[in-house]
Amino acid sequence: MALVRAAAVSELPAAGLTQRLVAGRKILFVCGNGTVRAFEDRCAHLGLPLSEGRVDNGVLICPAHEWEYDVVTGVGVNPKTVCLKAFAVTIERDDVLVDIG
Repeated sequence: MALVRAAAVSELPAAGLTQRLVAGRKILFVCGNGTVRAFEDRCAHLGLPLSEGRVDNGVLICPAHEWEYDVVTGVGVNPKTVCLKAFAVTIERDDVLVDIG
């Protein structure tokens, strides 16, 4: 496990998407309902940044061709054959740590 500090909790939005550079990687943070999820900020389709997309009813939607991913697991909703690279997130005090392992 390689935990790296990505941000302070207070630096992330209460709800929505944001991107951070963590150990040289573009990481997408999906925030909402008191949770923080982290994925590679890259759509499985064309590699475009998902941080420019939107979340609707628990589904992360790519801004380019509207590929859809479950915001909890990163598993494809449409199409179902794809999956985002997910990173484990740990919150310690006000620090958001990401396992880039």
